[in-house]
Amino acid sequence: MAGKHRKEKTARTPTKHQLSRWEKEKKLSRIIQIATASVIAVVLGIIGFWVYTEQVMPYQKTVIKVNDTSFNMDYYIKMLEFYTRGQDSSMIKYYVDIVAQAIPQSEVVIENASAAGINISDDEISKEFEQMKLAKNEVSTDIVKTTIITRKYNEQQCLPKQPATVEQAEVQAMLLETRLMADDRRQKLILGDNFSNMAAMLSIDTVTQSKKGYLGWIPKGYEDTTLGTLKDSALKNVIFKLDPKLISDPIYDENIEKTFGYWVVEVLDKDATKGVHARGILFSSQDDAEAVRTRLSNGESWETLAQQYSQHSSKDKGGDLDWIIPGVDKSQVGNIINTLEKNKISNVIRDDSLKTKGGYWIVQVLDKQDRPLADTVKQALSEECLSTWIQGLVKNAKVENLLDQTQKDFAAGKVIKNRSK
Repeated sequence: MAGKHRKEKTARTPTKHQLSRWEKEKKLSRIIQIATASVIAVVLGIIGFWVYTEQVMPYQKTVIKVNDTSFNMDYYIKMLEFYTRGQDSSMIKYYVDIVAQAIPQSEVVIENASAAGINISDDEISKEFEQMKLAKNEVSTDIVKTTIITRKYNEQQCLPKQPATVEQAEVQAMLLETRLMADDRRQKLILGDNFSNMAAMLSIDTVTQSKKGYLGWIPKGYEDTTLGTLKDSALKNVIFKLDPKLISDPIYDENIEKTFGYWVVEVLDKDATKGVHARGILFSSQDDAEAVRTRLSNGESWETLAQQYSQHSSKDKGGDLDWIIPGVDKSQVGNIINTLEKNKISNVIRDDSLKTKGGYWIVQVLDKQDRPLADTVKQALSEECLSTWIQGLVKNAKVENLLDQTQKDFAAGKVIKNRSK
């Protein structure tokens, strides 16, 4: 029996309609592929542009120029991070301008090192990195170089100018409010009262009170450096005129500032809306206030006495304080004035919310010697010498600070964000 044979199917030839449909489908597929690729390219382009404009470009933008050298935002941020190490994040915003000044200072020091006769080796740089415990990068390298150069300049230029010894006076002093009090206390000191105890209790100057009157050794010619906040006082003009051991006569100092004063006021009018209209005279001492109050009570002119005695800005208006709203005016007299009777001169009112000038020094020079300068004085002189050199270099350089407030805020925000990582 013959085997069975399968009947082979004959392949059907596509019709023109099918061929046309298939061709359209292929074209549509290619269009979709091209469109998809285009969309992806656009999206990637947008992402890339965003990354560049938001993550790359701000850091590459030049923010400071010094002569032919440019510093970008990335450098500025890293320098800001260095300067604010150990500082609370809330303090970073206060350093943005400090760093903007520090970058030109560092650059001019590095640029002018050779001209100052200063050279530094790679070995010196490596040792400084180890001591400062810094990771090496462009910013830390500049910091290390600046540190080495300024140290060498101090050793070669600043320290040699400081004298080995200088005449110095060992001084104690106290500031008293009135001449009467100063005369009385001087007599008590002559009779043996303890200067330190008296100064601690009675001196109205915070420096001499906190130090119990003892100002230490003051070097002649360097009074400003050692007296600190008292450098503008009358002290520096009398110290080296006094003989050791003697108690000076009271020395009036019209420039010394103290954190209180005394008012004599008079309420002229009261109004529910405007507040209190008053006039007043601000005195440096209670004795002066009491004496002038008596004269006012006897009918002397407010205008004349205010112009003569008052330490308040209203003196040129004859003491007219204008309208004061109690609670809004923050001075103590502003809070008290509403309680005063109209058209009646007040008692003397002490005000600890403002400053007045004037007082009487009592000074004693304990000893005079030629002595080496104290380390704190040497350090201050070195800092002054370095500052003069660096500021001179900056002045002669071409410096451009291109930072605006938005960029400063951006940099501060970046430093804060980096800390939280």
